[in-house]
Amino acid sequence: MKDLLISHVDLDGISPNVLLTLTGRKFDYKNIDIKDIDTTFDELFTKDIKKYENIYICDLTLTEYAYELMNASGLTNIKVFDHHKSHLFANEYSYVTVKVDIDGIKTCGTELFYLYLKDIYKELNKNCIKEFVDLVRQLDTYCFKDEESAQNLSSLHDLLGHKEFVKTIVKRLKKDKEHFEFSSFEKRLFKIERNKINRYMQNKELEMKRYTINGKKCGVVFAESNKSELGNYLSNKYPELDLIILFNTAQSVSYRTTKDDVDLNEFAAVYGGGGHVKASGSKISNDIRNEIIKLYFKGAKEEQ
Repeated sequence: MKDLLISHVDLDGISPNVLLTLTGRKFDYKNIDIKDIDTTFDELFTKDIKKYENIYICDLTLTEYAYELMNASGLTNIKVFDHHKSHLFANEYSYVTVKVDIDGIKTCGTELFYLYLKDIYKELNKNCIKEFVDLVRQLDTYCFKDEESAQNLSSLHDLLGHKEFVKTIVKRLKKDKEHFEFSSFEKRLFKIERNKINRYMQNKELEMKRYTINGKKCGVVFAESNKSELGNYLSNKYPELDLIILFNTAQSVSYRTTKDDVDLNEFAAVYGGGGHVKASGSKISNDIRNEIIKLYFKGAKEEQ
């Protein structure tokens, strides 16, 4: 029998694919967006999900509906690993592990999954794998020990895409090397990519507007990529702002802050979202996208 891995679409969601591949297990996987959780679980749990030996769910804040489906299935082979504050309620279930931090250091879905797997698969107890996992953690939580390497890992993922990234990292981690390293060619590419990102952030900075929302001073910008890095850059550069709001009208709204007295999980909850204290998000529904189109194109009528 093979396993099933359901995880998020960002680097912290893709990296569990790397870890499970390294175990040698055969598995199916679904990397999904938060907005697709209920639809995905509805489809899965009305089909032959019993064919899987293990079902792993990583880096996803599941809904009450998803838990109703899983609990009703009677399956005992499900394991959930997540690190979002808004998901702590799920720790009431014996198969769920949600931790925001470990010994006071912020954690991520990949790290929690790794800590579980390495006790079962001893071949994962390699320093280079631990270093890879920690770079993912640093990038996802924005708690850096080696910001350059973490940002380089993100750039590699963006340059290669999900599938090629997984194959490349798996191949690298299988080598008998003590440390996780980038090639000389990759480092040259990263410099080019860094210059591109810097120009992008400078352009977005010029577009930023200031608003007061729910009593908070906000910088608002439309951004389709590099949201975490852009949000952190703007939040650091404009300390008078409580938070940065980044709109990607095709998908979601992201919230970023560097302030210790601002809880973005609470701020995002007002808009049906959630996440971390300093990094959260909320969805943009089809209805809202339709309203944006109608607001811009006066008199537009949607075809049925």
